Amino acid sequence: MVRWLFAATFLLVAWGTCIQQAHAQYIVRHQSPVALDRGETNRIEFEVTGLNRADYSQASFFYRYDGDFSYRQQEIFFENGAFMIPFNVEDASANGIEYYLQVELASGQTLTYPESNPTENPVQVEIVDATTELPSLEAVDYSILSPEPGDALRAEDVVLAIALFYDEAAIPDGEFRLFVDGTDVTSAADTSDFYISYIPSKALGRGQHQVSLQYHSTEQNYVVTDWIFFVVAPGQAAFQGFDTESLLPTGRVELTSRNQVIAGDVNNAYTGRARISGQYGKLNYALNGYLTSQESARLQPQNRYGINLSYSDWWMFEAGHVYPTMSKFTISGRRIHGLNTEFNLLGDALHLQFLYGELDRKVTNLYDQLLIEQDSAASGAIVDTSYTLTYQQQGRGTFQRTITGGRIGFGNPEKFQFGLHALKIQDDTTSLTNIRDYASLMESGTGLGSQLSASDRQKLQENPNLLQVQGGAVRPRDNIVAGTDLKFGFHQNRIRVESEAVISALNEDIYGGPLNIERAEDMGFDITQSEADLLDRISWLIIINENINTIPLRIREDENGEEDTEVFFPTSILAGSSELSARYASNTFRLQYRWIGPNFNSLANSTVRKDVAGFTLSDRMNLLSNRLYLTLGFETLQDNVVGNRDATTRTNTYRTNVSWYPVNRDLPRVTAGVRYRTRDNEVERQNFEVYSPEVVQAAVRNQRINADGDTVTTVFPRLNHTLNLNTSVSQQFRLLDIRHDASINISTLKTTDEVFAFGDINNTAVSLNITSRFPGNSLQSQFGLSYNDTESGGGQNSISILGLYAGGEYVLMQGKLTVDGRLAFTANESTITDLDIRDNPANDVRDDNPSNDYYVLADNSRTNNFNTFVLQAGAEYRFNDYHGLNFSANFTNVNNTNIANDRIVQLRYIFSF
Repeated sequence: MVRWLFAATFLLVAWGTCIQQAHAQYIVRHQSPVALDRGETNRIEFEVTGLNRADYSQASFFYRYDGDFSYRQQEIFFENGAFMIPFNVEDASANGIEYYLQVELASGQTLTYPESNPTENPVQVEIVDATTELPSLEAVDYSILSPEPGDALRAEDVVLAIALFYDEAAIPDGEFRLFVDGTDVTSAADTSDFYISYIPSKALGRGQHQVSLQYHSTEQNYVVTDWIFFVVAPGQAAFQGFDTESLLPTGRVELTSRNQVIAGDVNNAYTGRARISGQYGKLNYALNGYLTSQESARLQPQNRYGINLSYSDWWMFEAGHVYPTMSKFTISGRRIHGLNTEFNLLGDALHLQFLYGELDRKVTNLYDQLLIEQDSAASGAIVDTSYTLTYQQQGRGTFQRTITGGRIGFGNPEKFQFGLHALKIQDDTTSLTNIRDYASLMESGTGLGSQLSASDRQKLQENPNLLQVQGGAVRPRDNIVAGTDLKFGFHQNRIRVESEAVISALNEDIYGGPLNIERAEDMGFDITQSEADLLDRISWLIIINENINTIPLRIREDENGEEDTEVFFPTSILAGSSELSARYASNTFRLQYRWIGPNFNSLANSTVRKDVAGFTLSDRMNLLSNRLYLTLGFETLQDNVVGNRDATTRTNTYRTNVSWYPVNRDLPRVTAGVRYRTRDNEVERQNFEVYSPEVVQAAVRNQRINADGDTVTTVFPRLNHTLNLNTSVSQQFRLLDIRHDASINISTLKTTDEVFAFGDINNTAVSLNITSRFPGNSLQSQFGLSYNDTESGGGQNSISILGLYAGGEYVLMQGKLTVDGRLAFTANESTITDLDIRDNPANDVRDDNPSNDYYVLADNSRTNNFNTFVLQAGAEYRFNDYHGLNFSANFTNVNNTNIANDRIVQLRYIFSF
């Protein structure tokens, strides 16, 4: 009864998709999973309304496991209107995952999901160890007629058939159900009490397929048998066995031609994509490539290619565009153009890793012109002249940035391993012409200074820094990170200890090379010639000069008033992480401690959170045979770890989550979580002598009056509370002989600021989704509804987004032809109320002292409304197992804006072997 009430609720609501965000005409819809299965490949998908491949240069999926202070990175690609990420949980002790999407648009802007501060407020999903094991039904005997276990056959030859033998009185009342790759296909199968057969209406893809025959009674579900078979290309069909690998490679080649009109401009594109993989004994190989006519020297590489080789488990080699991971503090999934190789030798007692490549390729500066502006006095005499070098639109370039790194580990990480690792990243100052001052302008050979008069040249020659570069010149950087790591486990690896300690150095500008005696004197301290020679000798490792982020020199004044320079160790460039985890069948415990200095930097991982230290404690209890999960968590953090600030902010977070994840898909999967966070720097409002009580929390500054009558500006106080509630429910049910998969996500976030009148944030998001698979599985439909309302700034900004979505896919002509269509609509409304600055109401006379100002909401507000419509349609026809054609069209309309309609027509040829 409960299940039918749940199903009726979904049908009354009628739709679901996703959560949203608006970035001009782009709307991101995402339905977060109720939970992620450890040990299985999970599907995480972001649909982006209005986006096409020409609109972005790179898309990345950032994720971290609970308690981590940095994100791992995975580059993803846009296909059929969505970013789809196949995700596997690598961390055996993690109880949850946090993630966000980041898309770098071709316009130079960045699109993220969630939209508001995604690194601080990512999507959170629980990780579960859902078991799929069912008890066997021993009373039923069977004979698999087709295909036999391990068989390899063509797609058009696939016929599933199984004969059953049993005594009806020996089994409980129920029904047999047939599953192919986890999908219930019973309604499309021919069934009788003792015989079941099934012919797929849509051709199965090449590769391994899983068949499961189950018996579902009112009290218990049972498994009768499971087996696998393979679908291969014609000519390869033969018995595979379970230990035999085909020596013939498999692959896929796609050639695409796209005609598109984006923002009123015609922008045609041609792309080619290929992947070939295979195995020869213990040697595995794969080659991949992606070429596009939209490759541009103004962007980082759009073309991709790579080769992957591995031999057993002791050697791995990849070259081309690769995504290495060394540690969470150095590099973790960032793309480089180069190579990455690993060795596991001496029975896993020795681990070696080496990577080298190009982190960023050079992008040449595109200068526009040198502007000369003169200021004149009333008499007409010129009193000042300014010189500004400008860029053409988006003409700022980048240096070629190389990366070199390595790691050596001794021992097996499941027992005991000690490792050393290091990473060096440096910009090549010779890779592009970069004008910084008058001297470099004249040396550039660009002719940009030809309009300078003799007096201008003389003035600039005497003061080279008078020449300003619009937005600043590009500065070459140098970075090194080195550290140690320790891993060991005991009690059959159920209890693990992992620790990492690293040190970094970052030079913000390596022009001029290492520090010398003359430049040190200009800075106000002395170094000896031997010290200068030492800096020069170690410049191969890191260039140390006046632009390094932390100079290990401190100038002190002695009792005689003379200045003296002393060397000290800057702890602000250190970082460390330690973790203790215990993982048992019914309980997972995790304790972490992190300390990251404010000046720790890795140019290969910009997501590392800095200037923070503290503990994270979590405990997951697995109940009812891994069907019910209860998670409790506590985290306490603080900044100002080296004491260089006037105040320290402490953050305490309390978290609990309950998840019900039953094996029986007739029951709903439910997760509900609560997170409560407080932030406090223990600084009080001290404006009471200056402001009246009713406006003290709207003050611009925090200040007090000393006993001597002086007004002193103090640190701005911080005290807020955040309550976040998340609930997700998914249900699979049958209604009108149609299988439905429905899900609901509800999320609320409320931040209350106790010391600032405009620091409150309120957000409510509701999304519903229902996917229906009709009898025969030839037709599949999806409908959705989403609503998001956000108010920030204490009423200063308000954004409301309502989204509807409908789509379907139909298979016909014995699986050769697939047609699909999608229609999406979003209604967006935003209201902005400006802040006016008022004087202290205690003063009757207007003054110019900003310390006496406070904010109030303006009387007028601005409201902006626009709607987005996206229509997509497509078809794919498979001539045979080798060849196919795919056609798709996309139309996007954004009304009430100055954005032109976009339309795309695309034809793709697919060759598989």
